[in-house]
Amino acid sequence: MWTFVRNILAGSKTLDAALGEVVYKTPEVNGQSSRSFIEFRVKRDLADQKFLIGIRMKPDAYIGPQGSPTSYMNFDIENARLLRDHLDMCIEEYSRLRDSPAHSTPIQ
Repeated sequence: MWTFVRNILAGSKTLDAALGEVVYKTPEVNGQSSRSFIEFRVKRDLADQKFLIGIRMKPDAYIGPQGSPTSYMNFDIENARLLRDHLDMCIEEYSRLRDSPAHSTPIQ
């Protein structure tokens, strides 16, 4: 019975990612608010055919319908690598701006 239901759910990319098993997660890193956080996760899909890189997060601020602001996003490995590259670019730009002589006040 469970195999039949799992196969039906695995047919939907969204349900497959949402209901897959978390096999690894990083510690939460807090944002500016003491209640905000981000956590990276590795999940196995329901069909046991692939792994997904996911983000679990609660933002510093949010606008939207009432309910929990905790959000989840899952990415295939190609997009996870793209996100990593984008984060690396932001860190490099931050460093460049911080070290720029044009800033009279140091950025932390």
